[in-house]
Amino acid sequence: MESKKRRAEEERSTLRKAQEVRYAAEFRAADRAARGQLNSKS
Repeated sequence: MESKKRRAEEERSTLRKAQEVRYAAEFRAADRAARGQLNSKS
């Protein structure tokens, strides 16, 4: 029972880490796109 709970917590933390990585990647892509638009305007 205890090991099952621990495994669930590990899966949750892994999922959270994956979401943070995905969010960071999307943020960097949006940031790069925004900078690209600024550079092309000037």
